[in-house]
Amino acid sequence: MSISVSDAMQIKHLKHLELVAGKDGLSKMIDKIGILDHEIVEGVIDNFSIGDFVITTFTSIRDDERKLLEVIKDLIICDISALAIKKIFYKKLPENIIELANKKKLPIFMFEENVYFEDIIEDLLSGMQSRSRMEIISSKIKILFENDLKDNIVKELAYELNPNFFSEYMVIYLKERKYLSDENTLKLSERFHRSRSRSIHHSVFKYLEGLMIIITFEKITERDVTIDLNYIFNQLSIDKKDYYIGKSRFFKCLTQLDISIKESIYAMETSELLNLNEESYENIGIYKILLPYKNDKWLKQFASEILIKIKNYDNGKLLETARIYIKNNGDISKTASKMFQHKNTIRYRIKNLEKILKAKNGDFYEQLSIAIRSEKLTK
Repeated sequence: MSISVSDAMQIKHLKHLELVAGKDGLSKMIDKIGILDHEIVEGVIDNFSIGDFVITTFTSIRDDERKLLEVIKDLIICDISALAIKKIFYKKLPENIIELANKKKLPIFMFEENVYFEDIIEDLLSGMQSRSRMEIISSKIKILFENDLKDNIVKELAYELNPNFFSEYMVIYLKERKYLSDENTLKLSERFHRSRSRSIHHSVFKYLEGLMIIITFEKITERDVTIDLNYIFNQLSIDKKDYYIGKSRFFKCLTQLDISIKESIYAMETSELLNLNEESYENIGIYKILLPYKNDKWLKQFASEILIKIKNYDNGKLLETARIYIKNNGDISKTASKMFQHKNTIRYRIKNLEKILKAKNGDFYEQLSIAIRSEKLTK
């Protein structure tokens, strides 16, 4: 049960903590909470260890900056994750301590007298438990996504995600267009989990860099999906234009939850590749077969060999024609229009592509299409 210092700072009462040093250590993980006061007398090193989030007022050394420096050094030796100081006796820290904390990457926070230890501890414990629950759920989704499982195992995992799931459902996967960190997806999944107005038959989980929504019904219909999904978006203040969105097909048995999860992710990845707001799995065409194999060495090798040959022909000019030609589904007129070229010029370039690929089985377009469409996938 742990949480990073940076994620902890997003929790209710911890937002009141002011970071005064050690910003380069915010990725450290917190797995325990400790209060430091009498330990100063007994010896800091024996009482704290790696992963500790330490809270203190420094009451017993309130007038001793030399001793304060010694204690900070001992806490650094203990490799604690962070230190939070209540502003009772020390309203600000000496510059030499701030410099030391920055050098050793120890996050030090200060907070006002009207913020209580109990509130910080309670909120931090709650946040750690919540993150731990999310990590467990994420690991179960990962199992469903990465493996071909027997029906009974899929159904068992589905009910472990949510014992109130109905048997008919759809999966939606969203990723922020301007994704920078997990902060927002964590907030959204926690907000849904805490909401008293949420349906117990739906779930929202953080998974990888995105947000997974599983909506279930006794009898699934387009109308109900639209109503409930829009309600969740409104409840979580999700603006669809800020996301890449992928949707699975409708399913009528939880034994296929693994398939629907994969469909939603592949649909989202297609949406991201093609810079679309939203895409359904049933409409992603050739990406149904390309995306599951995007990390396959044979696909990478196949695409790389073709793309390198084309690029080396004229330093990439012909490759640009190939990209636009495939983007326009092999339509020479549209390709010529997009490139401001005569159709005969495009035909000449396509002939050159055919010579480069040496396609002898009538599969020139298929080879070129797979290579071009795999270009972004296999990077």
